[in-house]
Amino acid sequence: MKKYIKYALGALIIVSTTGCDDFLDVVPDNRTEINTVEKVGKLIADSYPLSCYAGFLNSRVDYVSDKGTGYSENSSNTDQFFWRDLTDTSQDTPTHYWRACYYGIAEVNHALEAIEEMGYTSDCDVYIGEGKMVRSYAHFMLVSLFSKFYEKDGANSSLGVPYVTKPEKVALQSYDRRTVKETYESIEEDMLEGLKLLGSDNTYQVPRFHFTKAAAEAFATRFYLFKGEWDKVIEHANVIIPQASIFVKNANKEIINVSADDPATTYAKKNFQPWLTDFASAAGSTAIKMGFSNTDNPANLLLVAAPSRVATRINSWRYATMYDDVYSTQQGQNVTGGTWAYRVYSSSNTHYYVPKFESKFVTTEVNASTGVYYTQFPLFRAEEILLNRAEAYAMSDQFDKAIADLNIFCRQRIKSYNEVSHAITEDKLLDFYQKACNNEEHFLNKYDAYGATSWDDLKKSLIMCILEFRRNEFMWEGLRYFDMVRYKIPVTHKTSNGDSNTLYPGDDRWVFQIPETSTLAGMELNPRENLLSKEW
Repeated sequence: MKKYIKYALGALIIVSTTGCDDFLDVVPDNRTEINTVEKVGKLIADSYPLSCYAGFLNSRVDYVSDKGTGYSENSSNTDQFFWRDLTDTSQDTPTHYWRACYYGIAEVNHALEAIEEMGYTSDCDVYIGEGKMVRSYAHFMLVSLFSKFYEKDGANSSLGVPYVTKPEKVALQSYDRRTVKETYESIEEDMLEGLKLLGSDNTYQVPRFHFTKAAAEAFATRFYLFKGEWDKVIEHANVIIPQASIFVKNANKEIINVSADDPATTYAKKNFQPWLTDFASAAGSTAIKMGFSNTDNPANLLLVAAPSRVATRINSWRYATMYDDVYSTQQGQNVTGGTWAYRVYSSSNTHYYVPKFESKFVTTEVNASTGVYYTQFPLFRAEEILLNRAEAYAMSDQFDKAIADLNIFCRQRIKSYNEVSHAITEDKLLDFYQKACNNEEHFLNKYDAYGATSWDDLKKSLIMCILEFRRNEFMWEGLRYFDMVRYKIPVTHKTSNGDSNTLYPGDDRWVFQIPETSTLAGMELNPRENLLSKEW
């Protein structure tokens, strides 16, 4: 039987705000016969969600300010600064991301069904593995954004997202959102099956656009970090980055740092973003942007080229980073006593940013003057694996190993690094974070994420340090939002006219609203009853 791929009507009803007539207008031109392994591989390659979550997460967090009138605005930027539900469906919006994820999931499901109908052969394994990784990842990002966050040791019985594993066969498919717990179980099953089947990097012409082994292990560390299974974070991280084993010792033979010759240090030097080398000597921001998200950059484990304004507008929107937002962390004091190597640029004395992304304008048709901006965006980087492992060590009370990983990280991020004077130690951590540890209003003490009120000061200091390092490293990449949800960090936004509002932990607005058209498929919208502060 011949197998055709029709972009799933059911999925698009769930995810799209366009009508059925619009969909039917384009279906005949998007039909491809899927009858070879090569075509299956192409379909899987096209299934990665072509949308950028950073575009709508960046203006929600704690490093953005209102620059005032006179600056460009867009609903994806403005409404997110005020934590409003968005009805806009264009790029850099939650609905656009929802649509892209389920669209990619539909393609994976058609590809896997085609393999069944063609007759399974072992050369399909690599594509089955990649497809299940894409399906797992897309559902993981959806449940992380559109459902209450997974609670370690909790019931996790709140609304999840539909886990779709079969192509739609009817015009209006009904879907059950299931629970967060059930969604996570399906994500994990797909992820682990996918990991077993992935092939070598040589399978792909451009490996950075595919779930290679390293990218899949990086995903596993993030999944288990969010789930709170610390031992599994460490297990998957160790597949890629060796544990520290060679140390610098003082005259009393006490360990004070990880050696420059340690295999983990060597990995970081070769595979982290080169802020101390290539980027330090780059002629300007354009050269750094071109290098940061390049396919030849080993720090980038998985890239996507998606419609997004992130590269062109991230620093120039009205609600974006100003001097204090960036310099309070990127250039401010840190526990090492040294200076961060990140290069901060500005324009018009208001647009402050660290260059990361390059844009490409793609015209809608030949000789057209209109088109869409695309951003090449890293979904996983090598640095995340190390920082995920450091956090897992800290959370499992392996403080010496957590400190070792942080020292490995800082060797690649502190200017003129000195392995003695810049070394992070227990004493330095306790001294640097003592005030915060004693502050009853600090989020760890006030909101008790992961039972933090019972921790000793060293564990609190380590987690504060890791969160600050992650905030710096992944600024403008969207990950700060998830850290704020995980650790129940409130965020206060102020307008240029002096108005102020705080989004507190537990407020329903931390969970994005699913598209209203999803109700056509029998799906329940997220609640908007528990609002702990005013609506702007």
